[in-house]
Amino acid sequence: MKTTKPTFLAKLIRLLAFGLAAGLLLGFLAGRFDPRDFQILAFFGLAYPFFLVLNLMMIIWWCLRKKWMFALSTLVVVLIGWNAIVATFGINGESGNGAKSDANLIRMMTYNVHSFKPYGEENVESVKQQMLELIAKQDPDIICFQEYFTRRKGTFDITDSLKKILNKPYYYFVPSSENSYEATGLAIFSKYPIKNKGEIPFVNGWGNESIFVDVQIGKKLLRVYNVHLQSISFDKQDYIYIDQVKQKMEPQLYASKRILLMLRRAFLKRSEQVDVMKAHMKTCETPYIVAGDFNDTPASYAVTQMTKSLKNTFIEQGTGFGKTYNGKFPNFQIDYIATTKNIDVINYHIIEAKLSDHFPVRSDLRLNP
Repeated sequence: MKTTKPTFLAKLIRLLAFGLAAGLLLGFLAGRFDPRDFQILAFFGLAYPFFLVLNLMMIIWWCLRKKWMFALSTLVVVLIGWNAIVATFGINGESGNGAKSDANLIRMMTYNVHSFKPYGEENVESVKQQMLELIAKQDPDIICFQEYFTRRKGTFDITDSLKKILNKPYYYFVPSSENSYEATGLAIFSKYPIKNKGEIPFVNGWGNESIFVDVQIGKKLLRVYNVHLQSISFDKQDYIYIDQVKQKMEPQLYASKRILLMLRRAFLKRSEQVDVMKAHMKTCETPYIVAGDFNDTPASYAVTQMTKSLKNTFIEQGTGFGKTYNGKFPNFQIDYIATTKNIDVINYHIIEAKLSDHFPVRSDLRLNP
């Protein structure tokens, strides 16, 4: 039987498919290799969701062209990264809308509130009030705040407002910056008594750190870590440039290099911070929850290693594309709740409220006997 040689276009498409498959594999490997040793992989980890979607599109293309071997080989590449897939896209979970189904469950919530204001704007009373109403409606038993903000008095005395709204007298707040008028930092509020608390500083964290509390639930102690890993720290000019690239597709060398260097710095700092967190968690002798803004995507080294040997609540009960960032970049899942194996994950829910630059995340949990 005579065979026809592939056309130039067919060769080009095959080359493109090979490049996309290679990118997907490198994205999957990003979670396994430390950026301090393999910096380039971290960028592929950030782009993993894009590579995944593009490879799925290639499978459809090959099927339409009846190129079954190409479709099958692409599918195999996709499935090799199954762990990264389920960490990025939830397939079948329970959202747990409404109140807790059982009073004995622990409703855990994490929320980067961006100082209780819209991104890039000053404090707005109406937005702050909507955020407080959202929190009151969710009625968490324990809530971790990143970029928490409060004033000593007045309508922006958030600490006083939260204690009244949530009827939770127990809280731990560690300011990263403060003056006689106001303060910003990490906070944990709990309806359970706090028996112990502490701070886990990161070297040169510039506002990124972790705090923890040990709460008494019945006769058991539960530790809760509130984590804010290294931010990329884009400023206004960076977001303006990203918008321009999206609209006009005209990248500029200097601005692009600046963004790549900022991403690289954040990858490296998060790797160091994960080491600090893992060492501290290793010493914990009670069940624990780690929650917060990890500032990285599910396929990344930071998230993969932070949640290693733990239950990632999104993987357990999440559905759809777990987007938790409401800003301009990266529009992915960067906020997480993970637990030790002796805690059951009942549901998982992202509240898509466009108030802060992050969506709040909550999960109902059962602490096993």
